[in-house]
Amino acid sequence: MRVDFFRGAALLIIFVAHVPGNVLGNWIPARFGLSDAAHMFVFISGYAAAIAFGGTFLRQGFLTGSARIAFRCLQLYAAHIGLFVAVATLCAFLADTLGGFDYARHLNIASFFAEPANVLVGLFTLAFVPTFFDILPLYMVVLAMVPAAMLLARLHPWAPAAVSITLWLAVQVEGFGLPAGYAENALWGFNPFAWQLIFFTGYSLSIGWVRLPRMPGWVVAGAAIYLAIGVVISVPAIYGASDPLAALRDVVLSRAHKPNLDILQYGHFLASACVALALLEGRIEILTRPWAAPFVKVGQQALIVFVAGMTLSHLGGMVLQTYGTGAETQVLVNLCGFAALIALAYAAAWFKNPPWKAKAAATARPAVSMTVVPTPAEPLAPPRLLATPRG
Repeated sequence: MRVDFFRGAALLIIFVAHVPGNVLGNWIPARFGLSDAAHMFVFISGYAAAIAFGGTFLRQGFLTGSARIAFRCLQLYAAHIGLFVAVATLCAFLADTLGGFDYARHLNIASFFAEPANVLVGLFTLAFVPTFFDILPLYMVVLAMVPAAMLLARLHPWAPAAVSITLWLAVQVEGFGLPAGYAENALWGFNPFAWQLIFFTGYSLSIGWVRLPRMPGWVVAGAAIYLAIGVVISVPAIYGASDPLAALRDVVLSRAHKPNLDILQYGHFLASACVALALLEGRIEILTRPWAAPFVKVGQQALIVFVAGMTLSHLGGMVLQTYGTGAETQVLVNLCGFAALIALAYAAAWFKNPPWKAKAAATARPAVSMTVVPTPAEPLAPPRLLATPRG
């Protein structure tokens, strides 16, 4: 329940964050600290991956588990290609009415319309990963690391965490990454060799390689103070009124590097998770109330909602770019976007368990089970055969 709720919340925040000019973007977590919904989404993806795939490795073996991972990566790859094609088609279709080609330059996909052959090759080989199209490729790469992590865990439960930290440190020292292809020296916006740390943090906690200790009050208090500092250096009305705070902000930002998941961001996310868990302790039932149901449903249908959300966010961006960022347009874009994504989540869940399957099962002809029933009163009599209907 907690996983689905927070994943659903992260997906809706990601939609808001990717609509340029969206006034709600001033109220997302990224405006009040060093981490944002992307950190939450990747962590939860790791946590959920252990639930979805970890058991397969443990029960059915390494090859079967790896096959499931490969199949999921193929689904993510298809979703990534489909997302790019959908957004590019949207830009072309609305070129005259909503300035689609101008918006394509904002996304760094204008080269697709100028040199489609070269860009298509890069797109399908993941050598062309433009701005705002890098979350699914990130997820593919880190998910593909899971079989190696499962092998390392056979040596010691802490071995995957040790290798994950070592790889993250190598990125911080050497700065290597994968080429994005849309500009010279451009790299993926989310370096998978760095962001795997937050993914495997969630994975390790979920599968039990790392046990989460009970957090004493001083740890929660320290986490809350860290979050408060994040607010102080992120809100212009606060740091702008004090030269020392502005100087602190400059120091922090000089060390911040989101593509490579710098330690300040990682620590800020862990502090956020710590405080959230403390606030929910003994109150988890609030996530079962009706107001939380849409968030849970969205989280349960994460892939289709993510792809649709990214597409709708770009459509909303083009609408705001054309018609302005007035209150009426803002309300229209956000309400329509939220309604569409929540409705899509419920529809996807309905199609996964359609009523016609239940009806077909209920009306299926009863099977005959040859069940031997002992007769204690007549132990030497031949057994009787009963026809037992099965649903």
